[in-house]
Amino acid sequence: MAKRLIVDLEKCTECRACELKCSFVHFGVFNLNKSGVRFVSDWPELPRAHVCIQCEDPACLPACPVEALVRTGDGAVKVLYEECTGCGSCVEACPYDGIWLDPLSEVAVKCDTCGGRFECVAVCFAGALSVEEVGNA
Repeated sequence: MAKRLIVDLEKCTECRACELKCSFVHFGVFNLNKSGVRFVSDWPELPRAHVCIQCEDPACLPACPVEALVRTGDGAVKVLYEECTGCGSCVEACPYDGIWLDPLSEVAVKCDTCGGRFECVAVCFAGALSVEEVGNA
């Protein structure tokens, strides 16, 4: 069964360690725009998390005209970066703001669960990130 990242915003300190870890794992750089998990802050309000919820029937998948989104063996939806044209169809199709375009490379970016490893969870010292099976929400 597919798993997804869960964010407890009351525990989040906005340290950005998860975002930096994600961008480094996927692109080899520390760049918040290349992270599959994003936090938007309007201080003093709690941050808002933007992360793919790994839908059972994702709207983004059929929306991609070049099939740059694929379902992996563990059930996650992954972007094939080399295939993505940056058209934004997947971004428009997602009702949960779980996918976006990197403003520099114009490639779609989203959580793909790191092949089920969820690398971001390991670096969240506040314990704000956890993993849950899809369908248990």
